[in-house]
Amino acid sequence: MPGFPLAPADSVGHDAFTSLVSLPRPVCVYDDRRQLVLTNPALADLVGYRSDEFDRVDLAELMHPSDAPRWFGLVRGVLDTGTSDAGYARVRHRNGNWLWAHGFASTFTSADTRFVVLVWQDRTDEVWNNPRLLDKAGVASADVVRSRAIIEQAKGALMLVYSISADAAFDLLTWRSQETNTKIRVIADQLVLAFGDEIHTPASFRDRFDALLLTAHERHRR
Repeated sequence: MPGFPLAPADSVGHDAFTSLVSLPRPVCVYDDRRQLVLTNPALADLVGYRSDEFDRVDLAELMHPSDAPRWFGLVRGVLDTGTSDAGYARVRHRNGNWLWAHGFASTFTSADTRFVVLVWQDRTDEVWNNPRLLDKAGVASADVVRSRAIIEQAKGALMLVYSISADAAFDLLTWRSQETNTKIRVIADQLVLAFGDEIHTPASFRDRFDALLLTAHERHRR
């Protein structure tokens, strides 16, 4: 698999190249041999690279090994049938985190050659909030569900300690992830473990919470 050239292949017309490279959304293009021939700077931005660095990055190193075969099969199917298709794939950001990227694939013809253009969008937040989005894409979502459960526990701890909203708690986790170049799931997992081992609530707090738990059904009826 070649790197990500930021110049058009000989078989891609100048007008086609100009229109694709200027799109504000991340784009990559494969030729009829399923070779990557074109990307635009927005794709580099998606995964945290400068444009002048991105041509030395290999797509196979960015895409999750479990997702790559399905995506290369999707590209082949779009080339063979001429129809559009779409799905999800995990793509590694430069900071080490995995993004859930949604790709829409369609074909176009230039200089009598058929190409597949993939338009990408970062849908990570949506996938965390609704792992069932992956079901139609044929992606096993069990890992996502487990990771999401850990993240929700960590968010709950942050919400309790700092009296903040769920969104603010997730922003805190994201900030620490980016600052330390550590996956959000790992940050959340370690925070939950440490919270149970090192944070001890006073008996008066537990007694008060016991009362709230035992009367929650009555509060609901009020």
